Amino acid sequence: MVIIGSKIRKSRKQKGISQVQLAEDICTQATISMIETQNSCTSFEILCKVCDRLGLNVTDVTTNPEYGDKLFSLIDEDMRNHEYRKASKHIKQISFDKLTSKASRGRYSCYLGYINLYIDNDVNEAIYNFHVMLTRYSADDYTFYQAWANLGLGLAYQKLGKRTRSEEFIDVSTQILTKLKSDEKHDFLAIVDLYVKIIDLYIDLKDYQRSIELIMDVSGKLTKANLIYKLDVLAEQESKCYYAEGKNVQATMKQFTALFIAQLRGNTLLAEKISTNNQAHIIKIVKEEIAKTEGLPTLIQ
Repeated sequence: MVIIGSKIRKSRKQKGISQVQLAEDICTQATISMIETQNSCTSFEILCKVCDRLGLNVTDVTTNPEYGDKLFSLIDEDMRNHEYRKASKHIKQISFDKLTSKASRGRYSCYLGYINLYIDNDVNEAIYNFHVMLTRYSADDYTFYQAWANLGLGLAYQKLGKRTRSEEFIDVSTQILTKLKSDEKHDFLAIVDLYVKIIDLYIDLKDYQRSIELIMDVSGKLTKANLIYKLDVLAEQESKCYYAEGKNVQATMKQFTALFIAQLRGNTLLAEKISTNNQAHIIKIVKEEIAKTEGLPTLIQ
């Protein structure tokens, strides 16, 4: 049984209650958050009580997994973490012929395209598999995997040095994600991850204005949802844009924003990159100045 946490979130918001209110006398707010964002619950009894409070049947918010779903979940995680070798290992355990739905075959083709791109270094085969996903197995409405496949085509054409085609497919991917952002069926954090990749590609293509627009939009959505997920990465991306435009003061301030959020999120790689490499000289100067007043009482308004 797989929980569809987005349906819980949608029902809760429609009733105008907070996660804390939904959790009262049932579980913790963190458990509700885990159900909604990670499609996971520590207890079936808790899930039943949550559904009862929302006036839902458990069958309304769960689904029985198809063949390959468990491995697909692992591959999704591998892809989001850029662990393409692990994804390649997992996809070899799936028999394409046993996949019965258009959606599952489309996901498989999308995954295969990224493995072709990053493990096999076969751009043409990657383009083929992305097109297979979009032309043979694409759903009638917009889906997350359509956006992912279009981004894959953008990355593939970038590797071929075809900037115009690359931008064309990135723009399509962005347009699809814009339609998905308000759709509770899709995992918001996965959408944020995809936006981060799109922004990276726009930065590589030196389209800094478009990058900043997307960064501001996604950061705003995260802040509205009271989430700091990837805000550090987005702040660092924004700093790169400002540095490229010669706005060094603004860029440096964004670097420190990224540093502080990275420390909060436990993103030690980014925090160390900024503190020991990118901004080490600034930090040294600040420490030297502060040391001059060490031991003296100070007042901060």
